[in-house]
Amino acid sequence: MLRKLLNKNISIPQLLGYVFAACAGMAIIFSAFCFSMDIRPLLSSERTGLFKPEFMVLNKRVPVVSMNIAAMAFSDAEVAELKQQSFVRSLSAFTPAQYTVQLYTDRNSAIPFATDAFFESVPDRLLGDAYSPWGWDIDLRLIPIIIPRDYLALYNFGFAGTQGLPLISEAVVQQVGFNVLLRGRGRIEEFQGRIAGFSDDLNTILVPEAFMLWANERFGDSRQPQQASRLILEVNNPADPQIAAFFASKENYEINSNKGEQGKLSYFLTLLILLLLAIGVLIMLPAIGLMLLSINLLVYKNQKTLGNLILLGYTRMRLARSYCLLVLFLNILTGLISVALAYIAQSWYMLKLAVFDLQQSVGFGRTLLFALLFVALVSILDIVWIHRKIRRIPTPARG
Repeated sequence: MLRKLLNKNISIPQLLGYVFAACAGMAIIFSAFCFSMDIRPLLSSERTGLFKPEFMVLNKRVPVVSMNIAAMAFSDAEVAELKQQSFVRSLSAFTPAQYTVQLYTDRNSAIPFATDAFFESVPDRLLGDAYSPWGWDIDLRLIPIIIPRDYLALYNFGFAGTQGLPLISEAVVQQVGFNVLLRGRGRIEEFQGRIAGFSDDLNTILVPEAFMLWANERFGDSRQPQQASRLILEVNNPADPQIAAFFASKENYEINSNKGEQGKLSYFLTLLILLLLAIGVLIMLPAIGLMLLSINLLVYKNQKTLGNLILLGYTRMRLARSYCLLVLFLNILTGLISVALAYIAQSWYMLKLAVFDLQQSVGFGRTLLFALLFVALVSILDIVWIHRKIRRIPTPARG
């Protein structure tokens, strides 16, 4: 009887309007959130390369012929100018080896080779957790090395076939040990080497920074220039027009274009996700407003009935409970429908993302948790509003 009295002035069209608008808004928000979770592996350093999109490698252009190696290094003034640019968040440098390097395997090795090589290092913080274990222990005398993935491709498809050697995969290469001979300052020492991973970003052979500092101290030629010839820029926004404008004025500067394009893609996708979230919020706000307005009208129409029920001994908490249960039911129903719509949207775009070798969704579980929190937040807002309106109902004077 109490529920019938309280619900007699409920407007079904208003409730349906709320459910429809809230479903549209929540479905867009949940889909955008799920999409952002699913494409994160595509934009992370673990899948796209050594560095994140915000990192760019800078060097000077090599002239037609030049023997002046020092001219290719960045001066202190040039480094200071780069640090002052608004789009630069941080700046790091490559550390080159100041000694000679030779890599070779034993004669009875499954993959015999011997070659001169070179080493460079970058701050370990730039590598993140993509390569593990990564570090240098002088007692182990084992040097982890990162090589360009193109080097392996050149061996498999350019060298191995003509020499009658076997083709090898990345997993096999990482299991093959080899010797590393360092020579400098009158010293010659042998170490063990191991391929820790492959890079798509840099045409260089990377070793841990701790090892490079130790080796340069022990084998390095102090007569070699100490200034860096390549820099790593961490920028706030890879698609910032100021970046293109600045480097357009520096004809002798060269920046890796692939990271710039990857950064633009990352920035574009971020804007797209934010735009979808904004559209979803803009749809949700009127829907929430419609629900709050419906509560106001419902309480206003039932004001006399509610006052009389209070006189009969019903608490305001008990009267608010019926409206709270109704709102909670509508929000849960809306949330379930929106999650179902988001799942349908995810099934569609995951088929499109299959071309990027992204076949397993990682975002839907997090989306369910996000949806639960979102529906709970909206419900709490509605319930607080209901209790506020019920508390403001004046108690009729006893006649």
